[in-house]
Amino acid sequence: MRALPYSICNLPCLLVLMGGVLLTVDSLAQDTEDRPNIVLIVSDYMGYRDIEPYGATDIQTPALNWLAAEGVKMTNFYAAAPVCGPARAALFTGRYPARIGFENNIRTEADGLSSSIPSLPRWLKDAGYQTALFGKWHLGSAPDFTPMAHGFDEFVGHHMWTISYYSHVTDKGEPGLFKNNQLIHRDGYLTDLLTEEAVDFIGRNSDRPFFLTLAYNAALPPYQPPGLPESEWGEGWDVNKASRSDYAQMVERMDVGIGEVLNKLDEEKLSDNTLVIYTYDHGGRHLVDSTPLFHGFANLWEGGIRTPLIMRLPGMISANQTSSLPGIAMDITATILDVVGMSASAAPLDGISLLPVIQNDESSPSRKLYWQADLYDFGKQRAIREGNWKFVEHGNSQFLFNLTESPGERDNQYFQHQDIANRLRSALDQWQLSAKETAK
Repeated sequence: MRALPYSICNLPCLLVLMGGVLLTVDSLAQDTEDRPNIVLIVSDYMGYRDIEPYGATDIQTPALNWLAAEGVKMTNFYAAAPVCGPARAALFTGRYPARIGFENNIRTEADGLSSSIPSLPRWLKDAGYQTALFGKWHLGSAPDFTPMAHGFDEFVGHHMWTISYYSHVTDKGEPGLFKNNQLIHRDGYLTDLLTEEAVDFIGRNSDRPFFLTLAYNAALPPYQPPGLPESEWGEGWDVNKASRSDYAQMVERMDVGIGEVLNKLDEEKLSDNTLVIYTYDHGGRHLVDSTPLFHGFANLWEGGIRTPLIMRLPGMISANQTSSLPGIAMDITATILDVVGMSASAAPLDGISLLPVIQNDESSPSRKLYWQADLYDFGKQRAIREGNWKFVEHGNSQFLFNLTESPGERDNQYFQHQDIANRLRSALDQWQLSAKETAK
């Protein structure tokens, strides 16, 4: 196994201003062609238990089994929001959605994540990485909001919440597949097309560092498994006419694609120098299995925000680990910057690098995780987790759970531990005030 060319968190000796954020960059990382590559794979609208490393029995995911066997599986990891836009914005910026004023899905062409907000693809591009996004963006399609505006060199995918897997049209019947900033027509099953783009990108950039985001549509509606006859390409939008089998086949086809990406890394002899990350953007609903968690999409209950996270980096992350460390999406951002030898010294991230804890088997750092949401017809919600305790407000109702004892959030201990609930509520109040000030 080839060792990585430098140790993480060496003393920085070069300062670079990237998107308004001052980053310290290790000089060796700047000079060598052996800087670690990053492959970030994101699924959508899935249940916590819908992949085999997290307990699936009716869905086979051998590629994700392979990835987990060679890395770390985290069991207390969270999305930053229970819907797509804010969750993805947090992942790319490393900030809570409330801190950047991006707390709802985009609804008009005037909505989106401004490129004036520093983000991961821009940081990595400016540090010499070749960058690409294949799949879902959903952070705006106006010129200031596009993947290209944020630093991606290549983009093949869609701006809307979903598109058809076959015809690639939106739920309104409009063309939805883009290459860079132009609509395109391409035949093929969407999951396969995205995989092909990713594999091709790896092959074309095997001699230089790259950041690849593979944001699969799976397993969003329309529920269209592979192999449908053309006469059925317009179906699948109504969940009441879909089946768990349809959903399972879509997930399994995605896993086949992940396997092709992992095989390509092996073929190009890049696996030992590539951080591979797999996660969801948030939880799903209807056809998903989130056992033992409660609720799902658009909710701050565990089924809406707790997600899988698997990371592999040979030589730095030991194989076949399971970690119960609580973490949140912005930690992915911080971990990636740590791996490539960067650390933010201005406008600090809301996440932490997970490597020190994973590598040194240290106890979880003492910190609180926060959420707030006011979405659709689900009512105002907010939540905070500290250690094993989670306090939830949903509408005018208050709940307190010990997640170790009640991961399904069925044993409300508010009346038994009002002192803990009061303390967490006060911390949540203070965080919301701070976030509101930051977002101004």
